[in-house]
Parts: sequence; structure tokens; C-alpha cells
Amino acid sequence: MSSTLRILRGFAGATILISILLLFINFIVGFMITVPQSSLSSTGLVKTVANKLEGSNGVYSLDTQVEKLLKHNHLWAMLVNNTGQVSWSYALPTEIPQTYSLTEVAKFSRSFLMDYPVLVWEHPDGLVVIGYPKDSYGKYYLSYPIDFVASIPLILVGLLIGNILLALLFSMLLGGRLIVPLKSLVNGIHALAHEQPVHIKPKGILSELAESLNHASDTLKAKNKMLKTRDEARFNWIAGISHDIRTPLSMILGYASDLEENPNLPQEQQKQAAIIRQQGVKLRELVKDLNLVSMLEYEMQPLVNKPMRLAPIARQVASDFLNNGLDEKYNIQLDIEDETVTVNGDEKLLTRALTNLVQNSITHNPQGCEIRIQIPQSNIAQQLCSIIVFDNGQGISQDQLSELMELPYSDKRKHRRSNGHGLGLPIVTRIAKAHGGQLELFSDIQEGLTAIIYLPKNIESQVCSHK
Repeated sequence: MSSTLRILRGFAGATILISILLLFINFIVGFMITVPQSSLSSTGLVKTVANKLEGSNGVYSLDTQVEKLLKHNHLWAMLVNNTGQVSWSYALPTEIPQTYSLTEVAKFSRSFLMDYPVLVWEHPDGLVVIGYPKDSYGKYYLSYPIDFVASIPLILVGLLIGNILLALLFSMLLGGRLIVPLKSLVNGIHALAHEQPVHIKPKGILSELAESLNHASDTLKAKNKMLKTRDEARFNWIAGISHDIRTPLSMILGYASDLEENPNLPQEQQKQAAIIRQQGVKLRELVKDLNLVSMLEYEMQPLVNKPMRLAPIARQVASDFLNNGLDEKYNIQLDIEDETVTVNGDEKLLTRALTNLVQNSITHNPQGCEIRIQIPQSNIAQQLCSIIVFDNGQGISQDQLSELMELPYSDKRKHRRSNGHGLGLPIVTRIAKAHGGQLELFSDIQEGLTAIIYLPKNIESQVCSHK
């Protein structure tokens, strides 16, 4: 049986059981309410009158307290003797006859006497009759006080509210059978969302769901293991290729450099050798980038973390570009507002990240631009610090910004790279992530590009520097 049918059957059974319980309880409550109200709820009073009526031969007296009780309830009473004559009466209405036949006695003893609700009780000298005011009671098969009949709507409302409360109570009690397995399923789903192993003991109407969740956990575990094995294989393959390329590439660069500097070669061949060397350098940098991004992607890059200030890193990066023959159409400026900003990080990786950001501005603005490296002011209470690289170049549309941080051939990219290998910003993104930070980009067409690396501050070192 499927889980859906099993659950439906369970709820249907619970509904039927609750309905039967409510019907039984309503019957008991109704019986307890109506029966005490039947028979005018005054049998004891007519019996008391019969017992307290003393005398004989037409001379009778009634206890004073009983008379007061009759008067208080606006009742009348009489004694019909064995011959059908009224031999004693109290507050008897004038319209009430003084003589009765056996048939008339039989009629009014069960219901009404001239529209007066009456009750009767046996007396040694005949039959004691007490009468209630007209329209004060309704007598059918069972008789009830008018006050009780008038309160029936309130009783029904009370029963309705009681039924609702009882239905909720029974639903909670019966639903308790579902709580334990349902709680296990919910905990299992949360664990599955965090890629934790799940094993739920199948039982109850949710057993099939538990088995499915266990199966999903086992499948996810197997796929994660397979993905980890594949990622390790991919990383090892990239690392192996990088290592295998390094030696022949070094030889190519060496021979190309010798040919470029050989004065015995024609100038044209020297230029060709220079081109070979330049392209070889680009290929070497590409292999390094590929190896680095692979290690960062699979979290296999060991970080050499230590407390360091960001200002010297910014100065070093700017100096390297300026001292390596930067074209005059690029203007690099430093704007260090806070010399004390300190992070706990890997100096080589952070230098590489900042270098990539500056190089990105150079690569994508061949017409030239102004580049500014900024370290903003931050107070001790702030948890994050930032490095900002801004250029006033051609910029990029906002809908492509998120793609710049993805790998070149990621399925998250909608636009392919038009120039460059596209590893610069993805490397920066992963270096920031490895340090517990993030990279944010802001740009639009003809508005330049602003790249901000947010990093957790080393507050203790900054406090010491302030002291």
C-alpha cells in the first residue's frame, strides 16, 4: 500500500473513532441533562405535600413550611378522595371542578388539568394533586420546565463548543501517534539538507516515507563519495598536467630567451623568439592560475596565515606594476586611509588577489584608465575590513557582474569570455572565500568597475597597534 493511501486510511480511521467517541459522549451528556429535568423536576414536592397533609373526614391541615413553599412557587393543591370529590384544597382556582370521574382522574394524572400542569401522589384518603401555573411547563412524553426548554439553544451552543474542544483533544491524542515518526522525518530532512547521514527506523503509517528518506540519504552519500573521488581525480590530473608542462615550458622559455638575446641572429628572428618567450610566459601563468584555482576550488590550497597589515600589501602591488613597465595610459593611485587595518591571512594569496584585480582593470581597458587602490577607514568595533580597487574604464553591464566570479566554462555563465582566460576574478573570489571573506563587484556600462574584497579583521592585533 502506498504511503498516501496508508495516511488516508489512518486519518479516516481516526475520524471515525473520534466521531463515535463524540456521539457517545453527547448521548451521555444529553441523558444527564434531560432526565433530571423530566417529570417537572417536582416529584419530591408532591410527595412532601401528600406526606404533610394530615387529618381525616374532610378536616385536613398542611404543614406551614409546605404551604409557604406552595405559595412561593405559585402552586395550588387539592385532595381528591376515593369517591372523586375534592375533600381539601389550597389556593384552588375557581375554574377547577370539585368532582371527578375515574376517567377524568386518569387523564389529568398523566398531563394537564384544564391547561394546568399537574402532578399527583397517593394519599391514604385519596389522591393529592398539585398544579402549576398555566404555561409554566410543557408536558409531552417527558415533561420539562419552561426555563429548561428556553435554555436549549444555549445548551446546544455549549454542546457544539464542547464537541469542538473534544474533537481537538481527541485529534491531539490520536495525532500523538504521528508526532514521533513525523518528528523523526522532519529531523531527517533537516539532516539531509546539511548532507548528514540519515537512518530512521520505519514504523507506523509513515514507514514508507522513512524508507524513502533512508534511501535518499544512502544515495546522496554514495553520490557525494563519487563526486569527491571525481574531484580528487580532476585535481590530481590538473596537478599532474601542470607538473608535466613545467619542465618543457621552462626549456622553451630558456631557449627562446637565448635566441632573443643572441646578437648573431637577424633582428626578425630575435623578434620571433621574443614572441615565443612572451607567449610561453603567458602559458606558464595560465598553468599556475589553473593549478591555483583548482586547489582553491577543492579546498586543497594550504593557507599560511599570519597577522598582517593590508597597507604594505597594497603598496607592494602598486610598486610592482609601476616598476614593471606599466604603460603611461594607466595611472595607479594609492588611497590608504587606515594604516592599522590588520587581517589574519596568507600574504602570497592576498597579494595575488589584489594583483589580479589591478590586472583585470588593465586587461579590460586597453584604451587606458585610472586605477585606485583604497583601504578605507574602519573602527575597532567592525568585524570586517575591505580592500577596494576602482577603475574609471568602460565597465560592464550589471547583469554580467555575477558571472565574472564564476569559472570560464561554468554552467552558471551565460556569456563567454571575449578576451583573457577568465581565471583572474574567480581566483580572487576563492581567495576571499578561503579567508572567510567575499568579493563584491559594482559596475555598469561606461561607469568603470569597483571591486571590494571583504575580510575578517584581526582585532587583537589592531588593538595592540593602537596601544
